[in-house]
Amino acid sequence: MATMGSAAPVTARTDRDALITGDAVLLDLRPASFAARMLSAAIDGALQLGILIVCTVAVAWTAARADLDEGLIAAAIVAVSVAAYVGYPVLCEMLLQGRSVGRIAMGTRVVRDDGGPVHGRQSLLRAVMAMLEIWSTAGSIALTCAVIDRKSRRLGDLLAGTLVIQERMAALEPRRTEVPARLQEWVAAADVGRLPLTLMQDIRSFLPRADRINPESRRQLSRDLLRRTLPHVAPAPPPGTVPEEFLAAVIAERSRRDEERLRRAQGRQEELAAEVRAVRFSA
Repeated sequence: MATMGSAAPVTARTDRDALITGDAVLLDLRPASFAARMLSAAIDGALQLGILIVCTVAVAWTAARADLDEGLIAAAIVAVSVAAYVGYPVLCEMLLQGRSVGRIAMGTRVVRDDGGPVHGRQSLLRAVMAMLEIWSTAGSIALTCAVIDRKSRRLGDLLAGTLVIQERMAALEPRRTEVPARLQEWVAAADVGRLPLTLMQDIRSFLPRADRINPESRRQLSRDLLRRTLPHVAPAPPPGTVPEEFLAAVIAERSRRDEERLRRAQGRQEELAAEVRAVRFSA
């Protein structure tokens, strides 16, 4: 695993694929993965094709029994197609609050870019665009756009201003990060500044799952987090420190100091409350 060297350049990175409202509020929402979107689309696509086939057979049977006009039959086929390709996704998202049968199965949901519930016009635009980028081109346009976009959005999402998020995720067992033994003396005397919220979330997300990440990706992620964290810490850790141990030491010490600060503030509030209760007010 890579270690820290004194000659490595330090560059702070502040960008992140986070959801931030216009009021600069960070939303704790995770975009759905490409695989989850593909599976949910396959489930919904199968249901839409089923609706189309059943309704088309019903129209054909009715036309044969009632000897309907060809124009009326063509209009019925168009109505059935619109119901399957547009009506199904729009009604599902409106009635199920951004979900569909496929999204319920995969634990995903459609929301606006600001995290709010999707509007009817946005669902309609997504459904109409799906006819072009999914059904008319066998999914090639949607697939290309989802692979390129960092949040796996297709063209309909980009035009409608929507995003598919992952609602249901496997619960992680809470585990407190500890300072590695070799860095305890250094971090106790180091000046560990207040870390940006996005950076703290990235570190806390990375450390528990580092063992399950591809080694090359793990090395790149740890070095990237290292570069973003170093500007907030002084002095630098001892030469040869493993980036993951440095991150664990910083996040553990920062958490300990924040907890200690909160305990002191709570103690002062309790002392002040006790003094107020002890004061006797004259009538």
